[in-house]
Amino acid sequence: MVGLKTSGSADEAHADSVTATAFLSYADMSSALGVQVSRGNEPGRVDATASLPLVGDVTVSAAVSAASGNRIAFTDVRAEQGELLPPLKSLLDRALTEPIPLRNVPDGLHLRSVTSTEDGIDAHFTGRSVTFHPDSSSGRVQSQS
Repeated sequence: MVGLKTSGSADEAHADSVTATAFLSYADMSSALGVQVSRGNEPGRVDATASLPLVGDVTVSAAVSAASGNRIAFTDVRAEQGELLPPLKSLLDRALTEPIPLRNVPDGLHLRSVTSTEDGIDAHFTGRSVTFHPDSSSGRVQSQS
């Protein structure tokens, strides 16, 4: 953070510029999407596995990227394992079609890129004139020099 100033009441802080990262675990992403998410076999990709009783499992690979509005998008979806039967395809389509919004991002921060790691996704943010409020900042957003 550059130029960090706090208000007298400590209700908010303001920084002239910020570079930050946030970590999203695959477990958190799995809960949000309703399918099992894990690291993909290629850089910049994740695997998503859908399971239905009597139908089985299917795993697809998807490229992960930053989308406008501080969202994470999944593109270039490819079948990796299992038969993509209609009920499983529908489940995966619902989970991966719409970019997922990141919540609790301080005003002025913008998602620039995402990187898949062994344990989850690193989201990289930058911003100018960033305002932090106790109710809108996230403990997972960490500043970097």
